[in-house]
Amino acid sequence: MNIFGICLIKNEKDIIEEMLRYTATWCELIIVDDNGSEDGTWETVQRLAKEIPQILPWRQKRQPYNDKLRGQAFREFRHLAAPGDWWTKLDSDERYIDDPKEFLAKVPQRHHVVWAAQFQYHFTDEDLAAWEAGATRHQAVYQRLHHYRLDYAETRFFRHRPGLVWPAEASWPRHMGVVHPRMIRNRHFQYRNPEQIQKRLETRQLAMREGCGTFQGYCDEKSWKEKVVPATALEDDRKPGAWKIDYSKLPRHLEKPWQRLVKHIMHGTGVWA
Repeated sequence: MNIFGICLIKNEKDIIEEMLRYTATWCELIIVDDNGSEDGTWETVQRLAKEIPQILPWRQKRQPYNDKLRGQAFREFRHLAAPGDWWTKLDSDERYIDDPKEFLAKVPQRHHVVWAAQFQYHFTDEDLAAWEAGATRHQAVYQRLHHYRLDYAETRFFRHRPGLVWPAEASWPRHMGVVHPRMIRNRHFQYRNPEQIQKRLETRQLAMREGCGTFQGYCDEKSWKEKVVPATALEDDRKPGAWKIDYSKLPRHLEKPWQRLVKHIMHGTGVWA
């Protein structure tokens, strides 16, 4: 079983090396598509690729951002995958709590799609004080940020099939398959320090002006200061019982019973190849 990751990046120099080194411990191929980074991110990827064979700097191409771009990478490299392998959407600012390799190995063959519970980490007033004092500037992100909120989940992995079709206009392949009941747990570090937050806001606001609707509603602020959250308003992963999934607070990920039945039949008989 191999895992193929498709990673879209732009201006993530502060975290890209940390993320790629970590991801290479469980991902057999990391296909990197740079959307016009201007801060040295692409150069970092190229340097690491000389050291870590799993990293493939596929291209650097400035174009309007949307999730459909991952389909281009899938169509380019799908010939490398075999039945039973997995594909995953990679972000440059994440680190799984569960080991993806171990988690996916336990997913039954009759299940084809895995969702991730996204533990969304925030930059807090405590983090700001430590950052301004210089106490945390050289620490890895996952070691210095501890406050999160669990209120989001999304599709992250799908099992490879030779007949799988990813249309050019779609964000995911058609008829991916039956969803696995359990979610894998993922830490998402969107907001890491003042300079990075400001750059993130500007980058995503540009993407929205170019027609991307993905970021609307949570990247509308003008200043990084508006993204600082009181630590007391969040969960702390250093406390007992951290990273528990409360499915009632997340979007419904499982199909309705009749939809699951239809999927089992259509995939089991090979109608949806």
